[in-house]
Amino acid sequence: MLQGVRDRPVTWVQALIRQWERVPIRVQARITIALPLVAVIISALLAISGNSERVAIETDIQRKFEVSAALGGLSSLMVNAETGMRGYLLTGQAEFLEPFDQASRELAPAVASLRGLASAEPGEGPRTDILGRLGDVEDLSARQMADLSFQRAAVASGLAVTDPELRRHLEYGKQLMDRIRAEVGAMQAEERELLDARIAEINAIRVRDYVSVGLALVAALATRFLAWFLFRRGILRRVDRLTENLRDRRNGSPTPMEAPTKRDQMGQLEREVHLLDR
Repeated sequence: MLQGVRDRPVTWVQALIRQWERVPIRVQARITIALPLVAVIISALLAISGNSERVAIETDIQRKFEVSAALGGLSSLMVNAETGMRGYLLTGQAEFLEPFDQASRELAPAVASLRGLASAEPGEGPRTDILGRLGDVEDLSARQMADLSFQRAAVASGLAVTDPELRRHLEYGKQLMDRIRAEVGAMQAEERELLDARIAEINAIRVRDYVSVGLALVAALATRFLAWFLFRRGILRRVDRLTENLRDRRNGSPTPMEAPTKRDQMGQLEREVHLLDR
């Protein structure tokens, strides 16, 4: 039984070889040429696909850096506006209002730029999440700017810094600023996590490309060996039989040839030699 199991692969291989020997020589030549090219084509396709994926991921990585930087810029605007307003409240000097005026000018463009970057986030779920959180930051920033404007107007009208109402607004503004810092920090942390995930993806693609190149090299060598084996088993074997027959014929003891079954170019030559035996 064990001997029978060992014979099965041999029988299967021999059956494939017999099928190969029935293939016309022109088709055999095309197959032996095409086989090594298959590995090269597959490797090229994988390289093109990997390069396309890397370009998309690198673009997303760049966008995440821009989102994180823009969030930091927005937070700095709000912190500077609050700090400048506190300086104005304490001193009454108008130069302390410059950070607040700058924030008033640049807040809307900064939020619009962030919305544009967030809208390019791949995936509907992450995109919806970041846009929603950005909406919260925008709302908090608008409320903070409105409260700072009230503080400015109150001091300009002669209200003392120690007035209870103004102190309530100062406390309210601090709460808003704390929430803005926390929300921006959470968004930046999330962007860093997504950035790490994208970097891991691009590293995985790089490893896959290396593996595919190695496999393509192995496959190219294997298919080249297979092509050589098939060529030797098919074309060269038939040429050897013809050469042996003609050599024996020249020596006066021709070896009988079997009737050729193929109708290719080599088969025509075999048929002509076979007819000489009649």
